[in-house]
Amino acid sequence: MRAIKILGYVVGGVAVLLGALLLGVWLFVNPNDFKGRIAQEVKTATGRELTLDGSIKLSVFPWVALELGPASLGNPPGFANEPFVSVRHAALRVKLLPLLHKQLQIGRIEIDGLDLRLKKSAAGKGNWEDFGRQSKPETGTTAPPASSALPELAGITIHNSRISYDTLTLANINLEVGQVGSRSTVPIKASFDVDRGPQASALNIAAELNAKLDTQAKRYGLNAVMLSGNLTSRTDPRPVAWRVSLPSVDVDLAAQTLTAPAFTAQIAQAQLSGSLSGEKILDAPAIAGTFKLEPLVLREFMSRLGMEPPKTRDAQALSKFAVSAGFAYGDKALRIEKFDVQLDESRLTGAVAVTNLDTKALKFDVNLDRINVDRYLSPEKSAPKPDGKPAELPTEQIKTLEANGTVTIGQARIAGVDLTNVRVSVASKDGVVRVNPARAALYGGQYAGDITYDVHGAAPALKLDQTMTGIDIAQLLKASVKSERLSGRGNASTKLSGSGHTSDALIKSLSGRVDANLANGAVEGIDLWYEIGLAESLLKQHTMPVGASTGRTRFDTFKMSADIAGGVATTKDLNIASQNLRVTGEGTANLTTKAIDYRIVATILKAPPSAKGPDLASLALANIPVNITGTMSDPKVKPDLAGIAKAKLQQAVDQKKDELKQKLQEKLQGLFGKP
Repeated sequence: MRAIKILGYVVGGVAVLLGALLLGVWLFVNPNDFKGRIAQEVKTATGRELTLDGSIKLSVFPWVALELGPASLGNPPGFANEPFVSVRHAALRVKLLPLLHKQLQIGRIEIDGLDLRLKKSAAGKGNWEDFGRQSKPETGTTAPPASSALPELAGITIHNSRISYDTLTLANINLEVGQVGSRSTVPIKASFDVDRGPQASALNIAAELNAKLDTQAKRYGLNAVMLSGNLTSRTDPRPVAWRVSLPSVDVDLAAQTLTAPAFTAQIAQAQLSGSLSGEKILDAPAIAGTFKLEPLVLREFMSRLGMEPPKTRDAQALSKFAVSAGFAYGDKALRIEKFDVQLDESRLTGAVAVTNLDTKALKFDVNLDRINVDRYLSPEKSAPKPDGKPAELPTEQIKTLEANGTVTIGQARIAGVDLTNVRVSVASKDGVVRVNPARAALYGGQYAGDITYDVHGAAPALKLDQTMTGIDIAQLLKASVKSERLSGRGNASTKLSGSGHTSDALIKSLSGRVDANLANGAVEGIDLWYEIGLAESLLKQHTMPVGASTGRTRFDTFKMSADIAGGVATTKDLNIASQNLRVTGEGTANLTTKAIDYRIVATILKAPPSAKGPDLASLALANIPVNITGTMSDPKVKPDLAGIAKAKLQQAVDQKKDELKQKLQEKLQGLFGKP
């Protein structure tokens, strides 16, 4: 009994002594007297200024508690003078008695009014980097081994806080974390608003999850993760509800694995689902998974999110949109595999990979079943009027573009042109883009092309090597350039090159050659029979030809070539032939101004029965000059009256010569033929 009493006295004495010591600390130690020393130690350790504007409060029982605020920590040199982080109030409590037994039991950490401002300097260095570089470890000392167990923590509370980086701001942050300990289940609730600037939508996020922490095994599990909130656009004040759900997430730091077997997400009408897994998540993260977006009305979805849907020629465009794909990220590469994208009646499948995220190198192999690009263009009435300025050709984007792949299209309408069985291979690197081969079937024939765009020189350069075989030229011209000046079926080829910073400069610099060979067609807008008959009437002072112009000159063959230099096409071998007419000629066409100037010679082999006006048979075999001027869209045909008169005179002289020659032959035959 006596020993027990003595022990009791000793314990009581220690308790009294400890109580007296703590009371003395509380009564006589003012933590505010250490502000300067604390700031100096922080300055030495981090190189940053610590400002303690508020009072520091200290309590010792039953918690060793420290409260302070307002307080702020400055930025490193090279940044603005504004604080890196500031708080209005912060409190930390540690249980005293367990601390005496070398056990750390932390009470609830409370932070109010946290404002963290993350920024980068012009050199690309973050203000969060290099913490503690001013402090140097003492020689010969080694850091104590880190404990794998988490300290007991009653919880964390963060209220009315803010984190910003560049144009992204997380505002109104409120976080509640429950009791934390090894192998415990931790309830977490959070909410915050996301703001990406005055033109972006505002996003509110609320989160609820239970976290299982096993720090001994370095394994963390999240069960029933729920994220939800509202999205508010600048143009539509009505909030759009959204939510994300993950039934389970497992993170194993020892094995460096991450597994989320399933997730679902919904915002407005959009419903997304998928899965996620990862390996080497600490050393070299490799993440893979799948996702699927259920069909939605894209136009309505954009409106609901406050985005203005584009105005299209087809009001029903952007009605259906759906996506499914697998993805994989790792080793600085991102791959989208087996994707299936549905846009209205079009379906795009294949694979796309960014093989190097640093250089943005792209590789692709995609297939599109059908598409009408024109229906997605702006309505013609609302299309912006040309401002007279030539379009700038892309330069800087091409210098860094690295891409390689193939696109196949079953059916397509582009700029009014209908194509089928399209296959295009694209290779771009070091400022050179080459499209080769480019093949397609169109209007009963075949197209093949080799196109190179090079931005290495002083100005972007373009090379075209294209051939069309068996093409219905009338359908092609009508669809592509809305022209009905030529019909027939045949072949055409172009070999052109040019350079310039704008579209006009490029056209003005074009050089090369164009060839065309057509059969069984007509030159539309020009009735040579009518024009020649009109000229004949004027020469003979007859009445005008009966009937109107047919507006076309039929041919059996049409051949020509043009040498292009400085944006001007020069033709010297125009040859148009039919059973009744043969036309040869030469001239120029300005590709910039569209002006034409041709002088042709028409030889009438025989007048067709349908020809109107005087007896054109009188002009048979005469070479009749005709001038064609104006523009490509509005040519002016003017037979050369003086030339026609000269041709008729020459024809009469030749006829007279033939008659005299015949008579001379008859006389000579009679003279030398007598017995």
